[in-house]
Amino acid sequence: MGQKTNPLCFRLNTTQSHHSIWFEEPNKYSMGIQEDQKIRNFFKNYVEYRIKKYIQIVVKKYLQQTKQKNTKQKNKNSRIPPLGFEGIVRIEIQKQGTKTQKTFIRIIIYSGFVPKFLLKGKIKKNFQKNIKKQEFYSINPRKIRIELKKAQRLYSQPNLLAEFIALQLKNRVPFRKTMKQAIDLARQTDIKGIKLKLAGRIDGKDIARKEGKRKGKLPLQRICAKIDYCSHTIQTIYGILGLKIWIFRK
Repeated sequence: MGQKTNPLCFRLNTTQSHHSIWFEEPNKYSMGIQEDQKIRNFFKNYVEYRIKKYIQIVVKKYLQQTKQKNTKQKNKNSRIPPLGFEGIVRIEIQKQGTKTQKTFIRIIIYSGFVPKFLLKGKIKKNFQKNIKKQEFYSINPRKIRIELKKAQRLYSQPNLLAEFIALQLKNRVPFRKTMKQAIDLARQTDIKGIKLKLAGRIDGKDIARKEGKRKGKLPLQRICAKIDYCSHTIQTIYGILGLKIWIFRK
């Protein structure tokens, strides 16, 4: 049972909470779910794109500073998050308003790197213009409030670990070395167990197969066990790989 059910849905209202907080009439419920999916897709793609652009600029500036041996500005390197851990952990959506119309949307973005530059200057204006062009805003215009929060213990977040593994595999790092490195990073925190599962044409082999690695405890059938889970797809030159990660916290 524990291996056939999504661990997050299995533990709702016990150790896991909903990422969408709102009430809707039965005949409009499906439209609300579709709207949430569009909101998440837009903010995830846009914010991650802006973060990667910002990191590229910061890295170029840092390399130029090191070449010029300018020691005064070397501390800017501390702003650069570890590659693969700057993505989005989750997006929480809260809708408020009357029964007939939702007049206010609060979007909380939890990320490994807080992109405060999105809410300043020209980037903020472009961000607002892009939001107004989206389908979820044009159909039903509402006030949107965006909050950016930094996720704690990045190495124990399954979404960020999945992005780290995807980055390593795209750079042709051996998958066994990558999985071992991801487990070692996660074990630096206070987690009690972790399990990785990779499936597909691993290393470009003609026959697809499954490879897994596990460390520590993983009680999937206990509802009171706080387990984080994520499934991720990795696009490689050989095809698409599927990755699943389970992390047991306490």
